[in-house]
Amino acid sequence: MSVRASDRCLALALAVALSQGACAQDGSNGTGARINMEGATEIGRTVDGRTYTNAPVEVKLGPNTFKIPSNYFDSQLGPWPGEGITLVIEWPDMKPTPPGARVDPRTNDFRKEITALVDYIDRVPIETLLAVNASTDRVTAPGSMNARDPRDRLDLRVAQPEVMGLTPYAIDETKMAAFSKEYEAQEGKPPVRNPAFEKDWYVARDAKGQLTTFIKCDSHKFIPNDGARLEGREIATDMVGDDSRIADCTQYFVDIENKLSFSVYYYRVYLKDWKRIQETFLDLLKRSKVG
Repeated sequence: MSVRASDRCLALALAVALSQGACAQDGSNGTGARINMEGATEIGRTVDGRTYTNAPVEVKLGPNTFKIPSNYFDSQLGPWPGEGITLVIEWPDMKPTPPGARVDPRTNDFRKEITALVDYIDRVPIETLLAVNASTDRVTAPGSMNARDPRDRLDLRVAQPEVMGLTPYAIDETKMAAFSKEYEAQEGKPPVRNPAFEKDWYVARDAKGQLTTFIKCDSHKFIPNDGARLEGREIATDMVGDDSRIADCTQYFVDIENKLSFSVYYYRVYLKDWKRIQETFLDLLKRSKVG
């Protein structure tokens, strides 16, 4: 369970009040943003009478309290009402967007954004959440046909040689052929094969063999080209013909101590930095915890 809606609204109002109160005592740093006299709070843009800062906002995730700089939040003010929080960092530095830079008209490059949904988990064991996500257990009835789909179960996929510190797991086409035959016999038609839904899977494990990272990306069969390329510290569109699609990934990991799950979304071209991404969000919550 997460912060109640009323608590979230209060936190949001507090962030606004803090940002407005800081305006009168800051000095310019010559970069468009301003730093207050103590150097503790960054003062960013003022849009529609609202000044954006990095003033910390207090949130509760389950029984734990965190004070997170407001510019990490999707709104750049604080969490939205409801459960969980949404945090954003930017490639390549894995730091939050400067205060107010994501407010229209934007002054940042949205293509650099890496977005994490963070939820408190108390209804299932946090220790096995990744393994459950890498199976059909949560979405199918035990023993059903769909529960045996080789596309959606890590234990039925085939491990490939390690890349970027990750182990890819490919669909086992031999198992898929047997499943398709069984499916057609029961349903009267073969299962639909749509490459848009047959993701490339990657995992990382700890020394005991337990999953620590689970990643699903648009498959190279579906989008062969990343759709973007990295040029130093910048990202550029990389179209092939008329194909303007940009492949993306979702990365799952957990904070066992605080019972937090992370679902992180980014362009596939950033996959090489998966470990930095994971460490950045875990470290942020660790540093922000106050009770």
